[in-house]
Amino acid sequence: MATENKERLSVGEHIRKTLIRETPRATAAVWATLAYLLFQLYRTFIDPLPPLILRPIYVSFTGLICFLYNPAKRDGKSKFVNIGNTAIDWFVFVTFPYHIWYTLSQYSRILRRIPFLDPVLLVDKVECVLLVVMIICAIYRTVGKALTVFCLVFLAYAFAGRYLPGILHYDGMTFEKLVDLLIMGNNGIYGQAAGAGSGFLYWIMVFGALFATCGGGEVLIDLGMSLGSKSKDNSGPAKAAVISSGLMGMISGSAAANVAGTGVITIPLMKSVGYEPEEAGAIESCASTGGQIMPPIMGDGAFIMAELLGISYLKICAAATLPACIYYMAILLLVHLLAKKRAKLTNYKPMQVKSKPILPRLYLLSPILVLMIVIGIGYTLQRAALCAIAAVLIINIVSPQMRHGPLYIVDQLLNATKLSSGISQPINGCGIIIGIVTISGLATRLSGVITSLGDRGLMWIGLIIAMIGCMFLGMALPTVAAYLTAYVLFYPTLRAMEISPLAANMFLFYFGIFAQITPPVCVASYTAAGIADAFPWKTGWKAFSFALCAILAPFVFVYQPGILMEGSLFDIIHDTGILAMGTIFLTTGLAGYIFIPFKAWERIAMVIAGVCTCIPEAISDYIGIAIAVAIIVEQVIRRNRNKHSGDNSRETQESPVSTAAPN
Repeated sequence: MATENKERLSVGEHIRKTLIRETPRATAAVWATLAYLLFQLYRTFIDPLPPLILRPIYVSFTGLICFLYNPAKRDGKSKFVNIGNTAIDWFVFVTFPYHIWYTLSQYSRILRRIPFLDPVLLVDKVECVLLVVMIICAIYRTVGKALTVFCLVFLAYAFAGRYLPGILHYDGMTFEKLVDLLIMGNNGIYGQAAGAGSGFLYWIMVFGALFATCGGGEVLIDLGMSLGSKSKDNSGPAKAAVISSGLMGMISGSAAANVAGTGVITIPLMKSVGYEPEEAGAIESCASTGGQIMPPIMGDGAFIMAELLGISYLKICAAATLPACIYYMAILLLVHLLAKKRAKLTNYKPMQVKSKPILPRLYLLSPILVLMIVIGIGYTLQRAALCAIAAVLIINIVSPQMRHGPLYIVDQLLNATKLSSGISQPINGCGIIIGIVTISGLATRLSGVITSLGDRGLMWIGLIIAMIGCMFLGMALPTVAAYLTAYVLFYPTLRAMEISPLAANMFLFYFGIFAQITPPVCVASYTAAGIADAFPWKTGWKAFSFALCAILAPFVFVYQPGILMEGSLFDIIHDTGILAMGTIFLTTGLAGYIFIPFKAWERIAMVIAGVCTCIPEAISDYIGIAIAVAIIVEQVIRRNRNKHSGDNSRETQESPVSTAAPN
């Protein structure tokens, strides 16, 4: 009896600590999160609410949670700034009930009205102003200045377009028209982006959080560490970093978050066996970023792509498989060659990475299999995510190694809900951008200019312009926001150049992702540099050089869609083989090593060979292969000559490491 009372007391204490925190703000944050979780459960299992109710409640609720969990930092700021931040907080807290009242009370009128013809009332204008201010401030709190400025620029463009020249010019809009666009229909803020965020994307994020914390994430990391440690040289920790970060990256959906999660383990291991801090940080950031293009999960962006294209998510996975495998093959080959090169130049000893036994825990990965099977059967993404969540919960109940208890599961559900509120803010901001870009016709005019290049046989120039645009967006925005904005701006352009819908979307998706490791704003690289105690700028450029193979791949599968599983079996094999061959040449050039370290001219020639092979023209393939074969033959001859002479001093040229050859 005493034991039962003690257990009850511990459960009660746990509940009290969960729901009642140290400060009123923290307590309110937990209760608001719980309320939103219950709302999601209600609309999923009891009453599937119409979009014009579901999406506004989603936007306002996630905004409230965002402000509760993200108070403004006050260190070193003036009293005026602190007062302003406090005023913004109270502004959001006080206006939240108005958003809910407006949504419920005005639903019938908004449903019946004719957009841009029926009058806009004062309550509509007030709601629009309050909502936009909340979204802009929430973006500033969670994402930072870049997306905040981006949204403000497009809001200004809505009114200033009539005064701008060239393709930026349009007739402009009135305030009433802007209100009508943003909040009075399934466009603007409440468009497709909000539909995904309020619907299946929430449950996808819940699945990711539960899977990662209920054993699956640990298995993925240990699996990567175990596979990486099989190497017989000191590339083991680096290969472990590549594999484990790639596996976790497809679950987390955030390159920076993945770097922070796995990098604290892998980066010190790489440094301990001789990798320079910048190398270790670059390898980790490349591996973590690539997780978002690796099936079967691919982060959140791929689920949105399936929704926008109206095709099966499994088709997205199939299309992404070959490019992702080639990318990780290149990163693994790179770290292998760097280790081999270092072994020629230093006395570092190989290090074996140990991990827990994997086989007895493989069943913890079964929820991913459930997710794929349910999607393959034809169920919606939301239902598939719910089935995968159920699989995690069942495993948690029956597994003797898990059994965390219901309170732990509730904690993880609350954490996932909190995470979703932060991710939702850039999605809400994208609604503003997408609405204004669409109604202003900017995307159409931009498409016309770029497409004219394609009409003159210069499609590659149009692709480069789209690439640069996507890279700039990816530097400033999170992956999902960057992809959605690029979709609105550049997708019409790519389609006008007769690029297939799947290839066009994958092109935009890739460059939005790999901007995370591209200077000057490379969030993943800077995060890795902080863990590695490295120079951020050097780490960013080294990561960019390591990921060059991914920069060429999107251009290749635009011209040769066989890489995306489109076309005949011969096309798939031929296109994939050529890309893989070119990637290998390029990777060996970047590493500066095959059998012995490259000379400077060999390194440049091999990079050129890789680029030529990747260019989708038969004559360039022949040139690239011929150059590569010549370099390999020269390497073999020089290695044999050095063996006979016993002189290895010339092998130290073009070393990427700072250490010199031992005496």
